[in-house]
Amino acid sequence: MKLWKRWTAAALAAAMALLLLAACGPSGPSAPDAPDKPGSSETGKDPADKKTEAQKVAAVVEALNTVRKNNGNNTPLTMDAEVCAMAEKMARLQLDSLLGVYGSDPMTSKQYSKDWNDISKLTVKGKKLVGVGGYAAYPTETKIRDWAEKGSTLKKALVRDDSATLVGVGFVHNTDPKTMDEYPIMVVVMTY
Repeated sequence: MKLWKRWTAAALAAAMALLLLAACGPSGPSAPDAPDKPGSSETGKDPADKKTEAQKVAAVVEALNTVRKNNGNNTPLTMDAEVCAMAEKMARLQLDSLLGVYGSDPMTSKQYSKDWNDISKLTVKGKKLVGVGGYAAYPTETKIRDWAEKGSTLKKALVRDDSATLVGVGFVHNTDPKTMDEYPIMVVVMTY
């Protein structure tokens, strides 16, 4: 009888442990069939993907503010949902132009010019566009310092213009299997 009670108690404890595990969700990789990446400690995990996209966007804003401060601009940029939505539209436009949606030379496309101007003329909270930067990766502090020194007037304004107080970072994933490796993502930074 004592043995039966011990076995029942052990089975009950095991069942409770399984229930707890089930409640917490799977502890394994989210994509078990994904191939291992070099240096990965867990199947299907890429060590380069440690930061979420929200963290990467926040890092861009932090880098912008650092470079602005280093250039004597103490007016910090803050994230804004409306600016982010506009930056995402611009990122989509840029990615579409890379993918040939506007033809082989978007600069000669009337539709591309119209779409670009439509987005560029929009205002947020009564403020006008100060700068735009489009890249196939999140801009780093080094890249933003480069804007301040060698960039176009608009890119220099991202760092130097005191009237810029709002920033948005928009990103769009490229789902086209032919060009995903070349242009995996398009990121656009807009400030107001």
